[in-house]
Amino acid sequence: MIRIVPLLLLFVVFGCAKDEVRNDIGGVVVSDVIDIGQVRVKESPVKTSFTITNRSTAAIEIDEVLSGCGCTVIELPQRIIRPSKSMEVPVKIDLFGRKGDFNTDLLVRSAAGESWRILITGKVIEDIWYDGQSIRFYIGLEQEVVSKDFTISTIDYPDIQFEFETNDSGLHLSELTRSTKDGETKILFRLTVHNANFFRTSSRIDLIPANVDSPMLTIPVYFQHLLGEQKQLLATSQINLSEIKRNENITVKVYGNRTFLRNVHKISAVSPDDAMTMVSHAMPTLDSDHLELILVFNENCQGLFRGSLVLFSHDDAATVQVSGIVVEE
Repeated sequence: MIRIVPLLLLFVVFGCAKDEVRNDIGGVVVSDVIDIGQVRVKESPVKTSFTITNRSTAAIEIDEVLSGCGCTVIELPQRIIRPSKSMEVPVKIDLFGRKGDFNTDLLVRSAAGESWRILITGKVIEDIWYDGQSIRFYIGLEQEVVSKDFTISTIDYPDIQFEFETNDSGLHLSELTRSTKDGETKILFRLTVHNANFFRTSSRIDLIPANVDSPMLTIPVYFQHLLGEQKQLLATSQINLSEIKRNENITVKVYGNRTFLRNVHKISAVSPDDAMTMVSHAMPTLDSDHLELILVFNENCQGLFRGSLVLFSHDDAATVQVSGIVVEE
């Protein structure tokens, strides 16, 4: 039996709003801040909620809840809230691909034109994740050397050996210590990452018992970039398209730090069902403060669209949220 555990266990806090600050308009109280605390990437999506309380003497109708990013899904249980009644609204937050402090906001709008803003805040921490079939390392975009320690334990093969197969010279796996107690052997490994190209990396760990030619277990190793703090790289954090027509070129501009924009070498379009594609972009001139991108939305784009663009330079990354409404032909 093989078990793999991270070296460091971190306490995770999930939950609903705490230390609620009231946002009271017209007798309606809405949670103002939702603090999800520290969360691991592997626990994404995070489930939380906020509460709307109607303290007025008339029923209110909630028209919509808008999110400041494409990572949040809100489900309205109902639209009408009777006097002296409350409604808890579930929120699901996808934090995959993020690191560090996380902030986004929600905008609740009533049919009468009133609105309430809710801030969601928390911190996403790096992690090592073994799901029983593969190892996933969540690593930031920093260029300096990153090392992660993890333990493999077995009660069946005290003399087990390992081979690390990878096509990337920037990765190195080494055995630090090995101990056996009460029939259980524990091996502490260290994976060192130095300027690895995670987009094309193929790696695995082969566990081989003594006097056996073929591996008893092969564990694929996957790497996921974590987007660091924006560092004020972009002035454009969100692109709102008034209308989206399918299969037509849409030109957008992303403004930001000139040095960062000139060093952008890869742009990834992320959207549900791959509904958005970036077909081309024009590199900025030395005195330009923006990138010009051409986007195309296919038949998978329906209704209210939310997606994102991830811009990669050699040592940084930044995201732009893209949203809009599809115009039916």
